[in-house]
Amino acid sequence: MKKIERVKALPQFGLLIVFQNGVEKKYNIRQLYTIYPQFKELEHNEDLFSNVKVDVGGYGVYWNDELDIAADELWENGIETDIVHTLDIKKRFASRLIAMRDMLNMTQRELSEKTGIAQGDISKIENGNANPSLETIDRLIKGMNGEIDFVIKNQS
Repeated sequence: MKKIERVKALPQFGLLIVFQNGVEKKYNIRQLYTIYPQFKELEHNEDLFSNVKVDVGGYGVYWNDELDIAADELWENGIETDIVHTLDIKKRFASRLIAMRDMLNMTQRELSEKTGIAQGDISKIENGNANPSLETIDRLIKGMNGEIDFVIKNQS
C-alpha cells in the first residue's frame, strides 16, 4: 500500500498528492460523482474542498466524517506527474521498508516476531516518526532476509 505524505487542493476540484515514496500524482474528484454523489457537496463548498487533509498514518485524505478517499484509490487512479519529491531520510527509509515487507507479504507483527523489535516501534519507523539506530535497521533488514547497501554521493 502506498501512503500519503501530503495533499493540496487544486483548481477545478483536483488534488495534488505526494506519496511517501516521493511520487506526485494529480486526482480529479469529479470522477467520483457517479459512484459517490456526496462528493458533489465539495463543489458547493470551496472552503471545505480547500481544507483537505491527510489522515493519520497517510492511509487516505479527508474533508469531514462523510468525505474521504483511500490512498489506494488515489494511487491507482491518480495521474502521475513527472515530479518526484525528495523526502527526508526517515520517510525514504520508511517507504523502502514498507515496500520490502509488502513484497514478502509480511505483517508488522511477523517482522516483530522475527526481529524482537516491538510492533509499535516498527509502526513508528514505518510512519517516519522514529529515529532507528543502525543496529535496529540492521535487525529489520535481516529479519526480511535482506542486506543493506549504502550509496553516499555528493549532490554538487
